[in-house]
Amino acid sequence: MNLLFQSNSGLSEQDTVLTIMIIVGICIYFIPSVIALLRMKRNLVAIIALNFFLGWSLIGWVISLVWSLSSDSKPARIIVNQQTPKVEENGVDKLTKLKKLLDDGAITQDEFDQQKGVILKK
Repeated sequence: MNLLFQSNSGLSEQDTVLTIMIIVGICIYFIPSVIALLRMKRNLVAIIALNFFLGWSLIGWVISLVWSLSSDSKPARIIVNQQTPKVEENGVDKLTKLKKLLDDGAITQDEFDQQKGVILKK
């Protein structure tokens, strides 16, 4: 068993185990930051800062983990209905349209005269 942990650097078995534990601990410590990086979170810098500075406390680590796992809210869509203002046609425009309808045969002469009378009375 001692052959596995012997090396030329002079590290003892306890030093090797301690080094491995420190590396594993650092990996676990930064899990929220790695998750946020992989998920390309909008608040990546804030999550990493929270994890780095307050991750030593269990509450700071859990908050950064939950934050990195939460979904980013999609920005609300704002739809603006722009209605074109109704342009009030004057009598000349209405009569011109009526004359065109009469010339095209869409209306009869009687219908034209009736509508012309309504327009001229206004």
